Amino acid sequence: MKSLNIFFEEDLVGVFSQNEEMIHSFQYDKNWIKKDEAFPVSISMPLQEESFGNKVTLAFFENLLPEGNVRAMLEKWHHSEGAFNTLLKYGEDCAGALVITSKKAPPKSKAKEPNVEIKLSEIYAAIDESKGAVDLIADKHPGYLSIAGAQDKFPCLFLEGKIYLPKSGEPTTHIVKTPILVRGIKESVYNEYFCMKLAARIGFNVPQVFIVGGTHPLFLVERYDRRRVGDSMRRIHQQDFCQALGILSSEKYESDGGPSLETNFKIMIENVSARKKVESTFRFIDWLCFNLLIGNNDSHSKNISFLMLDGKYELAPFYDLISTAIYPTLDSRFSFKVGDVSNFSSIGAKALAKEEKKLGVKEGMLIERMNVVYRGILNHQNDLIKEMNTEFPKAKIHKRIKELIDARAKNFKRAGLDLS
Repeated sequence: MKSLNIFFEEDLVGVFSQNEEMIHSFQYDKNWIKKDEAFPVSISMPLQEESFGNKVTLAFFENLLPEGNVRAMLEKWHHSEGAFNTLLKYGEDCAGALVITSKKAPPKSKAKEPNVEIKLSEIYAAIDESKGAVDLIADKHPGYLSIAGAQDKFPCLFLEGKIYLPKSGEPTTHIVKTPILVRGIKESVYNEYFCMKLAARIGFNVPQVFIVGGTHPLFLVERYDRRRVGDSMRRIHQQDFCQALGILSSEKYESDGGPSLETNFKIMIENVSARKKVESTFRFIDWLCFNLLIGNNDSHSKNISFLMLDGKYELAPFYDLISTAIYPTLDSRFSFKVGDVSNFSSIGAKALAKEEKKLGVKEGMLIERMNVVYRGILNHQNDLIKEMNTEFPKAKIHKRIKELIDARAKNFKRAGLDLS
């Protein structure tokens, strides 16, 4: 039996184990359960003395890992096959508040040891060699790598315009995403930047984002699961909706047997505090409307999360907002069924009305919020486009996204949805 200790700050939360037959389990530490401030690592894994079995355990821990080709490359080149072995090497700074280590105590910051600078030239070389920034960071500093998702990205400290890895123990503050270099996909960094900035302009709660220019533009996101307290940075616990529902990352899409909008909405309403239910309902529906309008067909269940703040759950800021419909080579279906349909051309007034009944919200609410979000986009996109034209004169994708939004609004009108 192999085991990893799971810490929140200085406290042992529990133990993640893998036996000789590759069966996984998780068990809370008895002292953690007794603490007044104790919280479950996942809604799907409530505080209890009994251990949890293989599927629900893996659903939480493997959802902390990179996915797809990024994870396959990491496991192959660094001999860390499987969730357990990968977290053994790279679990010290995951999404959220938990530190995963084979050590008997969490790593502590060593103030006298300098951080490891990651030079932009090194990142550019890794991109040019199709090696990937993930592999570069794995070589530089095992322990700081476990960021979920299929894109090449890594956590870092961003200080005075430079990128660093902490020497030991200190939480990272930002996430760096490199350009997606797949045939048919261009300007992914500018695409996500435009969509995230547009969401912020119309009032969405999203993290701060910016671009570091150079040979290859890099997209940087300020981590919302971190909080500065005095001179130190503290981790905030989070879980994405797949983790909350006990679902593996391979099932993050509804078409693959994953959660529906109704399932996600229900778990949100059941777990946010009473005073946050109305606000959360509007935020969730606005998130859906925005993704439909910008053509974010990749807005799956891992792209929405809970944060644990002051002992209570609330929706995390929205992230990974990007127009995928702008790329003809990508799947044209929406990531969820809306009123039983996922093809955009079929999503109109009837589909939204049917989805309202499933969610249990008042009649006309989805159409009303679609109008609110659309008007917000119209009010702010031109100013944002002008700013991007000045700041990133070579970028073209934001203009194409505006045209796409216009076309999708016209499609909604043809499908009986009166947008004004």
